[in-house]
Amino acid sequence: MGQILEWLSEGDLRSDGMSNEAADLVLKNPELFDDLFEGLSVSDDVVRGRTADALEKIARARPDLLIDRLPKLLQVAEGDHVAMVKMHLAMIFGHLAMYEERLLELVSILLDLLDDGSVFTRSWAVVSLCIIGRKYPEEGHHILERIEPILKDRSIAMRTKARKAVDLLTNKDATFPKGWIKSEHLQGLTGE
Repeated sequence: MGQILEWLSEGDLRSDGMSNEAADLVLKNPELFDDLFEGLSVSDDVVRGRTADALEKIARARPDLLIDRLPKLLQVAEGDHVAMVKMHLAMIFGHLAMYEERLLELVSILLDLLDDGSVFTRSWAVVSLCIIGRKYPEEGHHILERIEPILKDRSIAMRTKARKAVDLLTNKDATFPKGWIKSEHLQGLTGE
């Protein structure tokens, strides 16, 4: 295991550990990206969770570093059992919304993540789908059809998130709630 992954291995999933430092290091030294990305393939849940967290922070500023890795990201999103991994991948998929040529893959995996067992994963899948729905209005109706049933979800948090999402997808003047748009390159969608 390389030095960056060693940084991410201490402790447990209740903290981000050194994922901020790992993201900062890779943003300043993109040649280290492969060393970090390898963390999605290790057996240690903590390393995978923190790797996904660091990658999400990188995707906010440098989505170009991740777009060619989309097949692996999709594979991990489909198969990993760690909620922290899937939650951060759901966020990453929203950051990658600028790549229209990958739109079908992004929408497909995010719709699948709406059925995940983790409220956090489902919540960020809703946010990323809203980003896509606003950026590509032609996708909005299909996305809306999948989000509307969440208005009756057993989770209060998910019902609240769904209400905000439905408003964003049906009212072009609605603004994204604070914290939903974390990508530098998507700030124009906020409506503020």
